[in-house]
This record gives sequence, C-alpha cells and structure tokens, in this order.
Amino acid sequence: MIIVYSLAKDKLIKAEFKVGGVIPAEAVWIDLLEPSIEEERFIEKQMSLNIPTREEMDKIEVLTPFYEEGEAHYMTITVLDKAVNEHPDSTAITFILSQSCLITIRYTRPKSFSSVASRMMRFPLLCTSPEIVLANIIDALVNKIADVLEEAGNELDALLKSIFEKTHNHQIISTKHYNKIIRKIGYMGNLISKNRESLVSINRMLIYFSQIDETRYVGKREHRVRFKHIIRELHSLGEYATFLSQRNSFLLDATLGMISVEQNMIIKVFTVAAAVFMPPTLIASIYGMNFKYMPELQLWFAYPLAIILIIASALLPYTIFKKKGWL
Repeated sequence: MIIVYSLAKDKLIKAEFKVGGVIPAEAVWIDLLEPSIEEERFIEKQMSLNIPTREEMDKIEVLTPFYEEGEAHYMTITVLDKAVNEHPDSTAITFILSQSCLITIRYTRPKSFSSVASRMMRFPLLCTSPEIVLANIIDALVNKIADVLEEAGNELDALLKSIFEKTHNHQIISTKHYNKIIRKIGYMGNLISKNRESLVSINRMLIYFSQIDETRYVGKREHRVRFKHIIRELHSLGEYATFLSQRNSFLLDATLGMISVEQNMIIKVFTVAAAVFMPPTLIASIYGMNFKYMPELQLWFAYPLAIILIIASALLPYTIFKKKGWL
C-alpha cells in the first residue's frame, strides 16, 4: 500500500496511490505499508531511490542501519510490535530522508503512525518539511514507548502486591498463584527488553541525524531544540527502563524465594510429623512382637498402659517443638 501526503496551499492531502500513477511534486511524506515488489519498483522509478525489501531491512538493521546513498539518508530503527500480544516482538522500520520528502517503509501498523497522520491532517503546519514529519513520527514513537513503560511499571506494582500480600486462601492456590506470577514476570521482562532495544535504536538514529550537514536541511536548524528534547527524553526513558528491568529481576528473585519458603514449610511439616510419630511407632513395634515370654502380656492393664505410652510419646516431642518455636 502506498499512502502519499501532499502539502498544497497550506492544506494536507492524503491519497492512496496504485502502481502506474504519478507521485505529486508536493509530496512531503510517502508511507509504504507492507509494499509489494511492484510497489517498491514503482517508488524507486518515481523517486529515483533504492527501496530496500523486507529481507534487506532485516540485514540493514543489524549491519548498517544508517547510511547515505546519493542525496538521501537511509535510517532503519527497531520498534516494538504487538505490545499487547503474549509474545511481544520487534520489527524494523526504514526512513529514507531526501531533500523533498520522507519515505517510510514498514511491515507493521504501530498506532503512532496513524496518530501522527491524523494530527497532521488537522494541523498541516506540522508537515511543512520532511524533517518535521520525521520529528513528529519519532516523537510519537517515543511517547508510545513511554506509555508502555508506564503500564509496565503499574503491572510490576501489582505483581509486588500479589507476591507479598497473602490472601485467605493463599495456601491452597500457592502453586498456581506463583506459576502465574512467574509467567507474568517473564512477559514483563521481554516487554521491557524490547522497549530498551527500541530506545537505543532511536537514540542512535538521532545521533546520526544530528551529524548530517545542517546546511542541507533548513528544517533541521529550525527544530534542533525539538530533537535535543527528544534525545533527553530518550535518555530519561532509558534510565527508567533500566530501573524497571532491575525491579523485574528483583520480583523474580522474590518469587523464587517465596516458592522456596513454601517448599521449606511443607518439608518442615513432614519432618515434624515424622519426629512426632517416631516414638509411638517404636512403642507399637515393641509390643507388636510375637514372643512367647513377655511380662506385659499377663498384666490386665498392659493394653491401656501401651496406649497411654504411645499418646505421651507423641505429645512430648510436639510440646518440645512448640516451646522452641519450631512450629
């Protein structure tokens, strides 16, 4: 899909182009959403640029995410994809910045892009140059990361309460309870890690962008303060993500510690039970012997005496353990 945003007479026009059309000269942003091979070749011919394929974007993301080719600058970043999914993943987005327009290539649908497009349609002055469009998109992506990290912080607060605050039926559901918490901690760790990866990627792109010759792009000089503000925000979000990652690790250690305590309590119950029933078992074993000559067999009170000895031998260790605070 090819979506073109053109600025004409202080009015932003959004149009979806098909292969064979003509891209207007007033185009300020060309958004390639899951483009086909024919659409990539069409844009290459229209804009005289090299459009990377999805496979090339994955390689570029690792090897050379930022480079210059001709009069255009290619910048590939990593953004979070499927943040609400059980397994959040990252995806690559490529920005091609030329003197006339900005071209974005993406195979995902982040809400940041749709929100930027809607905002620019309401306020056309937000897209007077490709650099301003780039700043708006990056700003929206950073704000989205901030929202996700804030939600992650709230989730960690809820996990903290569920770990250390026991309910009345906690002993019954402890195993399922802790298994659910561990899975949630794993999900949060993956989510925070993907956001940190995205923050680092965007920060590297802005560093590269700041090194571009400022005389080539008028918009950059006018909005240098805004880019510096985004960089500062990235640094603060990076520190916050590091804090959340450390807190997530603490919750994992705390959960494993609580599981260990639960297991120790279970082993303790069995140990005490074995110690309590050991003396009665010994007495019962003695009087269960089938020897012919046992003096107690001839006494009429032998059976009640054995019962009393068994009960006393069970109560004595229990009383000792209780007094020492082992129970």
